[in-house]
Amino acid sequence: MDVGFRTFVSGRRFVPVVSAAICFVLLFSSPVFASGPSYLTIWMDPVAVNPSGQVLMRTFYRSNQSDGQPLAGSEIRFGWLIVSAQGLWKEYGHFSMKETEDGSAEDKLQGEMFNRQMNQFESPFDWANPPVSVQPILKTYNLGRAHAVDPKLGKGTVKWTPRGIYARKKLLERDAGQLTLGKKPSLKNAGAEIDAAFFTRGVALFRNESKPETEKRGAVSGAKGAVFGPASAAPGGKNPGIRESGVDVWEVDGICLLKTQQKTQKKPQRGKTKARR
Repeated sequence: MDVGFRTFVSGRRFVPVVSAAICFVLLFSSPVFASGPSYLTIWMDPVAVNPSGQVLMRTFYRSNQSDGQPLAGSEIRFGWLIVSAQGLWKEYGHFSMKETEDGSAEDKLQGEMFNRQMNQFESPFDWANPPVSVQPILKTYNLGRAHAVDPKLGKGTVKWTPRGIYARKKLLERDAGQLTLGKKPSLKNAGAEIDAAFFTRGVALFRNESKPETEKRGAVSGAKGAVFGPASAAPGGKNPGIRESGVDVWEVDGICLLKTQQKTQKKPQRGKTKARR
């Protein structure tokens, strides 16, 4: 069994499915427990911010809504996002692939490619030799090593709630929704409060999630942060559904663009940037 590609996304790390499968076999011999949880993952990690407040982020998308079993055709995407509080939102592709049948020669090759791309995503951004896909973006938005930013800059500076965005107890913006990849908005009046994982120049990033230990299947009351959906969740679709029946575990990063720009205390990092996980 190839364990490189068949991985389960949870807790912002990848766990080989073979390990999870062994645990399930040992604990539950009934066929009822033969499948694992379905999941949806959308990650956005800050890389740099220029003097105009335009933020460059790395992005990752993966979905499996077949009870955790390999689903041929499910799309995995790595990319880039440029966003600013002035409403700029542009997504760029870097690498995409579709899951293949388990155990095939193509599956092994896909696994190797996936691991290579994920290692690059997890590693500090290489300013000396940036990926070819991001080079035109760096040139267009005048981004360089001097603009490298700490991915935890402004962490905890603002808080998102279904009622609005707060800095301490001060309301900055009422009914401020979040956006995720595809510029999909969060549901109004849904979710629970969550602190920003990153905030600068009016761009606030939140790590929204819902897991079995905090949420009952089909409900949203136990979600941490904003809730997104429903939308088309077909494999390879451009409209990822986030609150769909059958999704047990989801981690969806969302961005809130604030007209009121609360100042952050820390300065941009002038060295290497590293992903949060």
